[in-house]
Amino acid sequence: MARSLRDLRRKMKAIKSTRQVTKAMELVAASKMRKAVQNAVQLRRYASTAASILEHMAEVHPELHPYLTTRPSKKILALLFTSDRGLCGSLNAQLFRSVREYIRSLGKLPEFESLEFVALGKKGQQFLAREKQKVVAAFPALSNHPSFRDALPVVRLATEGFLGGTYDQVVLLYPDFVSALLQEPTVRVLLPFSPTNLKAMLESLLPKKRSAEHLQTTNYSLQTVKEYLFEPSPDEILKTILPQLTEVQVYQAILEAAASEHSARMVAMRNATDNATDILDDLTLTYNQTRQANITAELAEISASKAALET
Repeated sequence: MARSLRDLRRKMKAIKSTRQVTKAMELVAASKMRKAVQNAVQLRRYASTAASILEHMAEVHPELHPYLTTRPSKKILALLFTSDRGLCGSLNAQLFRSVREYIRSLGKLPEFESLEFVALGKKGQQFLAREKQKVVAAFPALSNHPSFRDALPVVRLATEGFLGGTYDQVVLLYPDFVSALLQEPTVRVLLPFSPTNLKAMLESLLPKKRSAEHLQTTNYSLQTVKEYLFEPSPDEILKTILPQLTEVQVYQAILEAAASEHSARMVAMRNATDNATDILDDLTLTYNQTRQANITAELAEISASKAALET
């Protein structure tokens, strides 16, 4: 019995230490989540509106810039946004399931030839290595205070490959922040902005809730525009604006991934803290019952010894 009580005290002490760690991680993730969510929500409307305008511009004037020209879905570059660390629930697992589904769906396209990845985050790099996918570049996750400058090397790598003809299309794969309890994996085409059969295929992979919200935020009367007028000239404007708006799309994906990671980690650590509290309560009850049983047994032995002496 003494050994049992000693083991219970040791377990209770270990669980208390674990609960302190998970509680601290929950508070840290909550503080990071507030700023990350604020940044993602503030830029979301601008990024979605810019993407909608560029897509419609590609339908009206596809000949003005390579970003607006329709290309076949032969060689595809995918930017995969994941975290460097775990302890964020099923965030990465859900995204990896969507990536597998995306890879299987590409095989249904008749003109598809090759798929290469740029991994942002160690978890994504490890996943792609297990899946035997080709990774042309790897970057650390940009979840801790990401800035617009952090997105520039990734954008430069993607745009140079697209303009040089190495890739026909560039795709973003990232967790999209919906709420603290819901982060939906999202797959969408970054380049070109023109409608392609790859975009039509990806519509079936988009989450229903997030796609409905996206339609609400981009519900503008763009279909009435038949022609765009550029001053001073289309070349001058598009050469400046299109690369900047492409950078904004990648930066928005980084902000969504950062907000998703911190919110998922906060919820996971809160659940771990609650589970540790429940286990500690059960162990405390067991400890008290065992101690009371020991005291009762000792009292019974004392009483039996006294009765034996009196006789």
